[in-house]
Amino acid sequence: MQDASGNCQADSAAARVGSFLEAIKNEDTLTFWSLLDRRGQGYFMGMWFYALGNTDLNTISLLAEDEKFLRDALTGIVGELKANLGELAEAPVIGKLTYTDDQHALVPVRVDDGPGGDSRTDNIPLVMELLPPGNRQFAGGAVGMTCWKIDTLKCFKVQKMEK
Repeated sequence: MQDASGNCQADSAAARVGSFLEAIKNEDTLTFWSLLDRRGQGYFMGMWFYALGNTDLNTISLLAEDEKFLRDALTGIVGELKANLGELAEAPVIGKLTYTDDQHALVPVRVDDGPGGDSRTDNIPLVMELLPPGNRQFAGGAVGMTCWKIDTLKCFKVQKMEK
């Protein structure tokens, strides 16, 4: 599938997944945050709103744009992802985009355990979103009005602690 500028959306999806894994590998919380879809960012903002108690929504919105706050708030999450993904973030082989519907897709990421070893494959879910006004750059090139984002709530499984 190609957008109006002629860029291949499959290439931009692979680049998005590569950037996501690189951000986790390097524990780059700011890039990590920028790759999450709006629904996932909203999930985190809702948790912060609840955790901060007396804070209003405007303050939470401002905090979500503050680099220092994002670094502090997301360091533990990105660190856990790095520990859980392990070798998948170190030497990924990024596969081809597979659409699940018009706005959602999966990109397989594989890592080989060496010659004769097993390989591990995980799928990174993506969602197509509109770009914010005035933002028409992605992965170093101009694109149309949409871009791929990590489908956060499908990517991260929230586990309920049972007592």
